[in-house]
Amino acid sequence: MSAYLWLVWYDAATKVSPKHWTLAVTYEAHDRAYATVYELARTSYTGQYQSRVIRRVHLTSNHPSGAYGGRILLGEINDDVLCSLEAYSETAAELVNSQNRKRGQDSANCHDWALIIVRSLEDAMLLPQGSLARLEKCPRVG
Repeated sequence: MSAYLWLVWYDAATKVSPKHWTLAVTYEAHDRAYATVYELARTSYTGQYQSRVIRRVHLTSNHPSGAYGGRILLGEINDDVLCSLEAYSETAAELVNSQNRKRGQDSANCHDWALIIVRSLEDAMLLPQGSLARLEKCPRVG
């Protein structure tokens, strides 16, 4: 069975703040489809990021960080990818935290996290060629 992988973004608090990006998996391609959402969330006690999974969320629901802003379909994924997506997310969160330790807090964020995951999936030929290019064109600020 195949599923759909989406990049979903949410409106930022200000015009110069970064939009929040998440990756969502659905089995249907319509607006009210239920999704499993993968995201990068900052821990309140350490200030580092951690991977988080939220299940049974409408694809176009608002997020605590802001109102639903839009989405783009990255491609269809199979069950093998779906089973390993949480591990991809955790590894990407570790890479973002490592980057921030080296270059300063907030030098990497949810945009970098999503890019790492999509680049890895595309390089492994688990997402169609061009998925990363489409993701790189998505709005990041405001």
